[in-house]
Amino acid sequence: MKPFSIVTRKLPNFLLPAILLGTAAYPASEKNPALASERNPGDIRSDTRIDTLRLSLRAAIVKASENGYAAQSGRSESAEAQARVDQARAALLPHVGATATDAVRSFNLATMGLSFTIPGAKPLPNLVGPFQVQDARVGGRFTLFDAAAWTHWKSSQADAERGAWSEKAASEDAAISAAAAYLALARARALLEFKRAELELANKLEALTRAQQAAGAATRLEIIRAEGQSSSARSGVAAASGQEEQARYILMQSLGLAITAYPLLSDSLYLPESDPTSLPDSAWNGVVAQIPEVAVADRKAEAARREADALDKEWLPTLGMEGDYGLSGRKLNGNAELTGDISLQASWSLWDGGGRQGRAAAAREKARQADIKLREARSRAEESMRYARAALISFRQQATNGMERVRLAEEEVRLAEERFRSGGSGNLEVISAQGTVSLAHEALLESLHGYARARLEFLRATHRYSEI
Repeated sequence: MKPFSIVTRKLPNFLLPAILLGTAAYPASEKNPALASERNPGDIRSDTRIDTLRLSLRAAIVKASENGYAAQSGRSESAEAQARVDQARAALLPHVGATATDAVRSFNLATMGLSFTIPGAKPLPNLVGPFQVQDARVGGRFTLFDAAAWTHWKSSQADAERGAWSEKAASEDAAISAAAAYLALARARALLEFKRAELELANKLEALTRAQQAAGAATRLEIIRAEGQSSSARSGVAAASGQEEQARYILMQSLGLAITAYPLLSDSLYLPESDPTSLPDSAWNGVVAQIPEVAVADRKAEAARREADALDKEWLPTLGMEGDYGLSGRKLNGNAELTGDISLQASWSLWDGGGRQGRAAAAREKARQADIKLREARSRAEESMRYARAALISFRQQATNGMERVRLAEEEVRLAEERFRSGGSGNLEVISAQGTVSLAHEALLESLHGYARARLEFLRATHRYSEI
């Protein structure tokens, strides 16, 4: 993003750096023109200081979508779903194997109903053997027709598509989380800059009150008030510093980087000249189908329907072919013979106690649930788009009003200080005016941060990441 001025009227000097020049609390090197001229918003590179990196919003999004923990997990789940496609397809492909045996056998001919007698000779013994048999052969089987296995394979393909969209959704979730963390850090640094400016004002008021006391124009009570104001301002700086540190850790964690690194943000909170355009109703249906969460729900519903169809087809017969070929004999030598067999097999499960019907009924209910979730995902996507659009309008109005409120609060401080210097009033009016300025600054910052978050959510809801 390329920030530009968000004001139409002159703002106080200490407010401008936080909003226009970088969301605050940067080291001096951050404002070095030489460094600024070398910025590339898409780059992440080490700064001259150890453990620091220059980071733009776009770079944070790219980094999180590639290396974020959620993105890595999504890629793994997608690979798992693709592996299940190979697993389901295996039932339709030839299976080839080889066996080799070396056995010592003996048989009782009587148990097989065999009896050999030769007139005038002694009866042959029933026990034959033991004798050695060696066998080595290659065998295979091939499914000629299996409607259920074919449909299971198609179902796994739909599930693999769901996995691919889940990977994309996880990548976008990681990117959005990183972008939100980036904006939160920008807000925290701007707040810290505001609090430091407030501390400077409080210190100046305390010094002015002491000068007034020396001139006999201020009381001990006013000194205590000024000291209390300075103490409150120091507490505000400490609290804002803690928030900045916490926001920095969250951003580094969302990027998969060491939390000890110090990011130098090259983008700041700002108010663009115009909001992103809304989509016409005629284009919405085409866009919503490409939203990852909706696409995931759609592919999941398709996979559930195909799985239910596959279970319905399990009652159909299956047809396959098996065979083997190899050497067999007392020894695998010149006396061994090549033997083999081939068979065509049909199998038909007519009744399995009702288990197949129960599995099919459960699968149909699962498909129905998936269809319900698909409708819910579509509705939620449209709701998110409309909600983000409403938030954009609301926060823009709040930010515009906030700028006017800051201008008026600054004028109130100036007039209160003039009255105090001239002896026309005590410092209570100045303290009150400074409190008003503080509230005005925080309200403006919150509205700018809210606008940035709403813009992010709106562009995500309308599948327009390229505009971030």
